Amino acid sequence: MTKDGREEATTAEVPLERSTGPARTAGSGGPSTAGSGRTSAADSGRTSAAGSGRASAAGRGAGDETGSKALRELLDRSRHELARKPEPLRSKTKTDQRGASQRIAQRVARRTVGKLVSGTAVNTQPIPIITALKGTPYQAPVQASEPSEEEARMVLDLAADIAAIMMRAGAGTSDIEVSVIAACAACGLATAEVDLTSNTLVVHYSTSDGRLLTVMRVNRGESTHYAKLASVHKLVSDLVDGTLGFHEARNRLDAIRSQRRPYQEWFVTGSWGMMVGSLVMLLGGGAIAIGLGIAMAVLVFQLGKYIGRTSLPSFFIIVVQAAVATLIAMAAWNFGLVDAPQYLVAAGIVLLLPTQALFSAVQDALTNFPLTAAGRIIGVFMSFAGIISGLAVGLVCGRAIGLDPIEVLVPRTSIHVVAAIITMAAAAIVAMAGAVGMQATRRFILPAAVVGLASHITMMTLTMLDVDNVLASLLSATVAGFLSRPLALRLGAPAIVLTIPAIYTLLQGLSIFTAVYQIVAETDTTSFAVGLSALFSAIVANAALAVGAVLGNYLARPLQRKKATADKAAEEARGPESARGPDTVRGSETAPLERGPLTGGTG
Repeated sequence: MTKDGREEATTAEVPLERSTGPARTAGSGGPSTAGSGRTSAADSGRTSAAGSGRASAAGRGAGDETGSKALRELLDRSRHELARKPEPLRSKTKTDQRGASQRIAQRVARRTVGKLVSGTAVNTQPIPIITALKGTPYQAPVQASEPSEEEARMVLDLAADIAAIMMRAGAGTSDIEVSVIAACAACGLATAEVDLTSNTLVVHYSTSDGRLLTVMRVNRGESTHYAKLASVHKLVSDLVDGTLGFHEARNRLDAIRSQRRPYQEWFVTGSWGMMVGSLVMLLGGGAIAIGLGIAMAVLVFQLGKYIGRTSLPSFFIIVVQAAVATLIAMAAWNFGLVDAPQYLVAAGIVLLLPTQALFSAVQDALTNFPLTAAGRIIGVFMSFAGIISGLAVGLVCGRAIGLDPIEVLVPRTSIHVVAAIITMAAAAIVAMAGAVGMQATRRFILPAAVVGLASHITMMTLTMLDVDNVLASLLSATVAGFLSRPLALRLGAPAIVLTIPAIYTLLQGLSIFTAVYQIVAETDTTSFAVGLSALFSAIVANAALAVGAVLGNYLARPLQRKKATADKAAEEARGPESARGPDTVRGSETAPLERGPLTGGTG
C-alpha cells in the first residue's frame, strides 16, 4: 500500500518496457516517489524491466527502502520465470494449413523452377577423373592415403613410365589413359589429370598446399611388343588390387622396360611368311602359290627392314615393298608358276596394311580422343596411299619390261567340306602367326587362333547368306572383339593382344588390289570411276573391321562385371585367407597400399 491508500501496481503481472522519457533527478522529494509509482503503473504497457529498474532506483533515492527491496525481489522473480518459460508455439503458416495436394504441387513447382534457374551448372562441374575407370578392368582401385610432395613426384614418374612403355609397345590411347589413372589413384593421387596425344603424355597433380607437379613423356617411335603390354597390364592390376607396393611396382616396371622379346628375329620373320602363305591358301591358291607367298613375304619384310635403316620415311618404304610384291606376282604369272597371281598380291597387301594403326585410330575416334584419332588417321591414310602407289608402280614397271598384265577376276566357287576345313585351318594359322609377329607370349597363341577361327567362320556364313561385304566385315569383327576381351583379361592382358591377330583373317587385300588394278589398267569394261568406287568400298570394309572390333570389346564389358562379382563371391565363400588372391607379392602380410603408396618390400 502507498501513503495515499491505493495499491501499488506490481511489475510481476504486467510486462515492462524501457522508458523513453527523461530521467528524474534524485532530489524530487516525497511526492516524486508516489508519482514515480503512479507513472510505473500508468505506463506499464510500454515501459521495460530496465526502465522499471531505473524507476526503482529513483524511488530508493527518495528513501523508500522497504518498497525498493520488494520491487527488486519481484523483478528478480519475474526474470527467472520468463527465463524458464518456453517460447510460445509458432502459428502455422498458410502453406501448412493447406491441403496435402496443394503442398505436393508447390514442392513440384519449386523443384521445377530450381532446375530452370540452375540450368546446366551441375553438368558443367569438373568430373572426377576416377570416373574414367568405369567399365575398365581397374574400375575399383584400392586407394592409398595422399602421399607427400616428394612421394607424389615419384608416383607421377611411375605412372608416366607406364604410359611411355605402353605407347611404344603399341597400346591404344584409351588403354594408356586408364592405366595411368588407375596407377595414380591406387597410389593416392586421385586428383591427377592426364593429357595424352598420339606421342606425348603430360600428367599434372596439385598437392594439398597448392603446389603443381607436372611430368611429361614423349614417344618418338613404336616397336610392337605385346609381351610388354601384358606385363604392364598385370602390374597395374596388382596395384589396383592393393597387392603391390610402390617400391615393388617400381622394380617390376624397370624389369619390364628391359624385358626381351619372346622370339628371335628369324622366327618372327618366318611367322610373317607363314601368315602370308596361309592367306594364299585361305584365298584359294595352290601349293606353289603358297610357297611363293612365304618367300615373297620374307623378301618384302627383310627389304623393308633394310631400307628402314636409312631413316627413309615409311611412305616410301611401303611403296617399294608393294611394288616388289606386285612384280613377283606378275613374274610368276608370266612364267606359268601360278594360276592366280592376284592371291599373292592380296596376301602381300595384308602384310603391309596398317592393321594396328587403323584399329587404334578408330578406337580413339570412338572413345573421345579426336586429336589423337586425327593424327593416327593421317598415318593410316599415308600407309594406304603408299600401298596403292606401290601397286600402281609395280603394274606400270611390269608392263614396261614386257610382262603381261595379270588376271584379277576371282572365280566364284562353291563351298565344299574339304575346302571349308582347309580354309578354317588356314585362318587359325594366320591368327597364330599374327600373335607371334606381334611378339605376344606363347600363352596367347592358341586363344588368338580360337578367336580368329570364330571370326572367320562368321565371315564365311555371312558370305554364303549373300550379306553385304561391309556389313559382314563389321559383324565378323564384332565377334572377334567380343571374344577377345574376356579371354585376354582372364590371361592378364589387354584385349588388343588377341583382337589384332584375330582380324588378320578378315582383312581384304584382294579388294584393294582389284580396285587399284582397275584404276591403273583401264580397259573397255572398267573405268577410273569404277575402280575408284571399288577402292573406296575396300577401304570402308577394312575400316568396318576396326569399328566392329571396338564394338565387340564394349559389348563384352558386362561379362567382366559378372566375372568380378563371381570372383568376389567365391573369395568370400573361401574365407579371408584367400582374399589376397594368387598374385600377392611374397613377403607382404597385408596389402601394402593400405599403409601408404611408398611402402612394401624391394621386390
